[in-house]
Amino acid sequence: MSSRIYLDNAATSWPKQAAAVQAASDFVTECGASAGRGSYGSSQIAERWIFDARRQLAELLGGLDPRCIAFCNSGTHAINAALQGLLTPGDHVLTTQIEHNSVLRPLHHLSLKSGISFDVVPCDHRGWVDAASAESLIRDNTKLIVVGHASNVTGAVQDLSSWGRFAKQSGALLMVDASQTLGYLPMNVREIGIDILAAAGHKGLRALPGTGLLYLASELHSKLQPIMTGGTGVLSESIEAEINWPQTVEVGNYNMPGIVSMAVAAEAINRERIKIPVPWQTTWVEPYRSLVNGLRELVGVRLVGYDQDDDFCLPRVPLLSLTANGWGVHELAQILDSSFGIEVRSGYHCAALVHNSLGTHHTGGTLRISPGHSTTCSEMETLLSAVKEILIQ
Repeated sequence: MSSRIYLDNAATSWPKQAAAVQAASDFVTECGASAGRGSYGSSQIAERWIFDARRQLAELLGGLDPRCIAFCNSGTHAINAALQGLLTPGDHVLTTQIEHNSVLRPLHHLSLKSGISFDVVPCDHRGWVDAASAESLIRDNTKLIVVGHASNVTGAVQDLSSWGRFAKQSGALLMVDASQTLGYLPMNVREIGIDILAAAGHKGLRALPGTGLLYLASELHSKLQPIMTGGTGVLSESIEAEINWPQTVEVGNYNMPGIVSMAVAAEAINRERIKIPVPWQTTWVEPYRSLVNGLRELVGVRLVGYDQDDDFCLPRVPLLSLTANGWGVHELAQILDSSFGIEVRSGYHCAALVHNSLGTHHTGGTLRISPGHSTTCSEMETLLSAVKEILIQ
């Protein structure tokens, strides 16, 4: 579709980072070997890509030890690897109302099958969660606190520094789901006090689909139990070989094209961060603000999670949700796509609990608009004109 305007980057980014796509393609056509499965030249090239991807991703997260990075096939895979690999019967977990189902469903499953328990800290009408409100929910057996860095419904960014202090005071581990923020916002895992971080690679980072990462503090490496076992290329002569980090996560053949794309995409952001330290996410800020300001002027449109006088005082990632008087969110999305070539998402966005506080459970969820790194102000103007045209019908 020549007039296509893609605004569902919170689900997956498009277009991907061009150099990352090219590097992945070059690897497939010019190398194509497995890493860790041979001592020949092309396998060694693959090994170097593995090392470089760990190094670049560790740098992106605040100059970490690259050995603390494991590759996953999605953010969901990374979250499950951490939750199922670290929690044991009797453990208690705190999480928040904004979480994606990739956190909530594994916790629910573990509570039914493995004897863990969890409590949910409520959010406010913006999709923001105050760490202080979690104090009454801490127990003696609270092992883990899981916080999504940003709501994938309102875009509200959580104050991870306060969560880091709270976790330290409570004697619990802090786990962060950074799938909505990796590639958009700077992050320093050590300064914040994050013990575990999971993220998808195909969203703000703009790497290929089928990519993700799990950061695990070094003192936890020996404590993580595998959720899958199989070939690792290590001690292949034994069916009972001890599996060590990162093989506890990286079972089977690597997704080499995806890992190559993550290495190149992370390197590009690291270079940009050196050039423009604060903020280094400037490409998406102006189109996003023009979208918010334009939608605020439309009668009958409610920006979910925004106060009328909220002048971007709460940090956000580039996504927002809306409802419109007299229109169903699915109907709006269908018309935008079929009549204007504008691709957005409608529904609950795999966030089962947050809509109760946002007042959008009865509306079928929200219409979510999520620009990306390549979105232009001109595209935002086209969207605003389309919404205006629909609303006056």
